[in-house]
Amino acid sequence: MINATLKKGGICFLKLEKKIMNKQIYKLCLDDYSAASFTSFGKEYFGTFEMIESFIDAIKYDEQISEKFADLISTFDNYKNGAKNVTHNVAYKEVPFLKRAKCLGKTNSLLMNYKWEHLNTWRWPYNMMFEISQSEHLWLSFNKRYVRCIKTVFTNLQYQNCTGEYTTPGMLWGFPHQIEIEKSKVFNRLFVVEKCFKNKQEAVEDMNGFSMKPDPVYNEIINDIFGDG
Repeated sequence: MINATLKKGGICFLKLEKKIMNKQIYKLCLDDYSAASFTSFGKEYFGTFEMIESFIDAIKYDEQISEKFADLISTFDNYKNGAKNVTHNVAYKEVPFLKRAKCLGKTNSLLMNYKWEHLNTWRWPYNMMFEISQSEHLWLSFNKRYVRCIKTVFTNLQYQNCTGEYTTPGMLWGFPHQIEIEKSKVFNRLFVVEKCFKNKQEAVEDMNGFSMKPDPVYNEIINDIFGDG
């Protein structure tokens, strides 16, 4: 459990449990459902092996889509059974299935009663709001790249529809089961890239300064809700 007291402004800085901090993080590339429909791009997701297995299982046991993603399920099973060099097809290219990422640091943040404007892939604005967001943040390095990633549980996430009313998301247009909705909660199963850095020093400076001025970025989570719409 995580205990914290809110700071002024509704945002606070939290520490992760040690058992989470010691887990190996992997990068999984999948088709980017938020890319324009006439294009094909991959999108990077991150998580522990257990998180990725849970994500694959959600697809595997969803009878409506399991056949469509049979190759993805089979690739995961092969990897789990020892085929560590297995590849899979993403945006019409064969890419490594799972690659290790080095974790430079981790923390949590909490934000309450927040409104912001999200721009989709067509730069069309969505006015968004939520009651609470509980986010986990990872600073990762892989392939000489440095990023900050985010995984969030939203309470009462809403967007402004065409009539001007705020409503909860209905259909999910991103990669299946990356986003889940349970009553008033909306959450992403796997971490997505939140912010990119030019080098390790810039990433470390961001990590060290985050406790003083947390700045969660939800763009790639929301893209997994609305897809390219």
